[in-house]
Amino acid sequence: MEKDKEILERLHAIKDKEWLEILDKLTVFVHFKLKGWKILRGAHSEQNLGVEPVEYYVGEAIGKLFGLKWEWQFEKYSLIEQLKRIVGSLISTNVENYRKKKEKVLPTENETLNVLVEKVNANNENDNGNYQLFTEALEKCSQDDEELQLYVMALDECNSFDDMSIELGWEKKKLYSLQQKMTRRVIKYLETKKELVK
Repeated sequence: MEKDKEILERLHAIKDKEWLEILDKLTVFVHFKLKGWKILRGAHSEQNLGVEPVEYYVGEAIGKLFGLKWEWQFEKYSLIEQLKRIVGSLISTNVENYRKKKEKVLPTENETLNVLVEKVNANNENDNGNYQLFTEALEKCSQDDEELQLYVMALDECNSFDDMSIELGWEKKKLYSLQQKMTRRVIKYLETKKELVK
């Protein structure tokens, strides 16, 4: 407990100017660490993390230090060195968790819905049946869940998750979670109507 107190005292004693320099260095470091990783999809994507990847790792590292979830070994490491160590650990942990999650989830689930949505959009003018089936699926699969109903309305009115986040006042992480929930329900619903989808 005495060590925790000392760590917090040291953290709070750092001047704003020094913090800005540390944040700059840490941001550059995170950019460098993520270089080469696929950040549009996968463990380090905004969809998986809920926020922009660099912002996530910088914020999490600082949060873990101030929250005393990671002990700053100030005798051994400077503050920037300790933050870099935390970022490295977070990156490794997220990759491992993502691999485990990917093994549990059917890999084709989102792809199946995306293909259907593209098909419906492409054939909307010529094939009204598929479009009606898809909108019916969205309506039926959200009728027992108020959040899903709001999600479906926002889907119709907004052009992006950014717009939806602003419109609904929800974090993107919540939207991604609802998207996955909706996808599972819609696919299950469409499985029962297979003969109607051509």
